[in-house]
Amino acid sequence: MRVRLVTIDDVDALVALACTVDGHMTTMPRDAAAMRERVQWSLDSVAKDVREPGNEMYLFVLEEAGEIVGLSAIFAAVGLDRPFYSYRVSRISKKAPEYDIQVSTDILHLVNDYGGAAELGTLFLRPDKRGGGRGRLLSYARLMFMACHPDRFPDRLFAEIRGATDETDGSPFWDAVGSRFFKLDYGVADRMSGRDYRFIADLMPTHPIYVDLLPDAAQAVIGKVNAGAEGAARLLRQQGLRYNGLVDIFDAGACLDARTEDIALIRDARGQTVCAGAGDVSIMAANTALQDFCVVSSRTAEVRGDGQVGLKARHLQALGLKAGDSAMVYQI
Repeated sequence: MRVRLVTIDDVDALVALACTVDGHMTTMPRDAAAMRERVQWSLDSVAKDVREPGNEMYLFVLEEAGEIVGLSAIFAAVGLDRPFYSYRVSRISKKAPEYDIQVSTDILHLVNDYGGAAELGTLFLRPDKRGGGRGRLLSYARLMFMACHPDRFPDRLFAEIRGATDETDGSPFWDAVGSRFFKLDYGVADRMSGRDYRFIADLMPTHPIYVDLLPDAAQAVIGKVNAGAEGAARLLRQQGLRYNGLVDIFDAGACLDARTEDIALIRDARGQTVCAGAGDVSIMAANTALQDFCVVSSRTAEVRGDGQVGLKARHLQALGLKAGDSAMVYQI
């Protein structure tokens, strides 16, 4: 089991994987041509001589027994060629002292605060393959890539977590806010946003929205996480990402963010020399390549005091490394 960068030969397998995804992951096209474009975007990004983070995207796949069972991505810097909108939740308080009345309320402001930040996105693991550390490997492989190639990324990163839905998989927040201005179903608008954000600026209300004027069901989901995304959110929180009052404009799901240098893996991963060996330490290890980048996890590593880490032969083979080569290592 390993995570590696996508190749053009993965297109058909990714289309098949996309067919197991519900309709709310718009970054997983089921059309082969659209998927090929996405894969090519990743390939072009890897091949690019990056001097400053821009419109690059890196797509990773989880490979197990020769089968692709998951994928994840990093968007190097969003909001550069088009705005990346969020709602910022802020609280105001007012007081009428002559009547001894004080009221507080939350207000939603449309902002582009994540402009220039890296986005961790497109995390998906095939339902029958969830568990066994696969989700953590798939999620953290992106951070390992950032640790190996820091010059390709800005000093801030974030992730939009899917918001809470009702029993029909609809979004109470969308029904109360977005649908009033877009006149579109939640899923349709979400898919459109993946192609073009200009229509959001044209149609989304730019004036602040008073939360107390929304239905109770919409208020209740602001900043919440969908039950199916709690595991993904927990993994990111363990790395230091936090909710700081920004939410998705469609479903009001929490956005988690952090300074890149404060991410635990990026801060604590170290370059080590690999050798053959075995022990009882759990680690993630990545080769430091660019185009051939890949990551494995091991519960049987031997961490030595001389800057070496021992790995089993199958892990060295998966990484494309031999004894004496360098790897980036993070102790789990």
